[in-house]
Amino acid sequence: MKKAAIFKFFLCFIIILHSSCREPFEPDSIDFLDALVVESTITNELKKHEVKLSRTYALENFEPTYVNNANVRVEDSNNNLYSFSLISDGSYISDSAFQAISGVTYKLYITTQDGKEYESDSIELTPISDITNLYTEIVTKDNGETGIQIMVDNNNTNSSAQYFRYQYEETYKIIAPNWNLYEAVLTNFSVASNGDAVEFDSEFIERTQEEQICFITDKSFGILQTSTSDLNENSIEKFPIKFIQSNDGVLRDRYSILVKQFVQSIEAYTYYEIVNELGENQNILSQTQPGFVLGNVSSLNDTQEKVIGFFEVSSVSEKRVFFNYSDFNFPKPEFIFECNLIELDYSINATCGPCSPPIRNERAQIYRLLTTFEDDNLNYLITEIPQPLEGIWRLTNPECGDCTTLGTNIEPDFWED
Repeated sequence: MKKAAIFKFFLCFIIILHSSCREPFEPDSIDFLDALVVESTITNELKKHEVKLSRTYALENFEPTYVNNANVRVEDSNNNLYSFSLISDGSYISDSAFQAISGVTYKLYITTQDGKEYESDSIELTPISDITNLYTEIVTKDNGETGIQIMVDNNNTNSSAQYFRYQYEETYKIIAPNWNLYEAVLTNFSVASNGDAVEFDSEFIERTQEEQICFITDKSFGILQTSTSDLNENSIEKFPIKFIQSNDGVLRDRYSILVKQFVQSIEAYTYYEIVNELGENQNILSQTQPGFVLGNVSSLNDTQEKVIGFFEVSSVSEKRVFFNYSDFNFPKPEFIFECNLIELDYSINATCGPCSPPIRNERAQIYRLLTTFEDDNLNYLITEIPQPLEGIWRLTNPECGDCTTLGTNIEPDFWED
């Protein structure tokens, strides 16, 4: 309890200090701090772990500067060395799978391309505490919005585990509402000598890949934490993870959420709490945060150099739940993307360009929409084979006729219908 009291005093002091010094935010008046940003959480999962490296960027910029070609490694107190390799901009993955073990300390080492060296504090795995239950309830908010609240319980029996951080990963099925088995292939396009009438050959062939049923996965953003240090019982009940409105399109076909619970040290909890208080909750370690928060990574070359970020070693547990909108007797939501359905008459083929008003050339419009990538840089799709060919052609925007424009057609291994 003494630790908790110290923590609360320290946190209150930081927040009060920050609040008392707050002034109107003027980006132009803030000196830009060029600093290394480190993001890494090693867990007790047996897997290849990740370290992310970037640098701070000015508020007027929109893209971070990634740190590539660095030497990244983790060493433990048993003299085991885990090397990391660059796989994409700023992202380093361990060459082999490993897991954090209780009673062993871990330290992160970084050497950048220009020879600068950094290291973290020695960190020990946090106590183990598992999610007891992941479940949903229908909730109506004060503003009248009705939806599904996803919550967790943790009947925590480990008195040493008092600080928790949560992340989630949503996966939902999408079924393209205007999908058709066939796609139109148009060839031999020609224009009449007067420049108005157009001709082309058409063929309707079966699609060669799955484009009707796909899956989208979105990861959570921001900082989601809770603590039991102030509670009479060391357990978590009905902690809200995510609220989904009843008419949200992610519920239209089938929805799943995977929730991960990270047990934190008091130092990690304090760090993320202060970052959250600074208001930058779109990215856990935002490179554009308006104030510097001291983490546990430092420079070996320059003790005055500021480094943003925290190297965390956490025990983790996870649970997944599936549900449909019909499980809650909600009306079927609209598709996640607005669908356009365009009807064009193939028989309207203009022969009079200078006429006033101009004659619409719908045959040319059919060809343009199906072949030339002019509308939002994506081709429209045929929704049904026109019968007869000279009749009405129905076209839809690709997001509603080809689900691969929004997600992947590969069903996840964990998926359950």
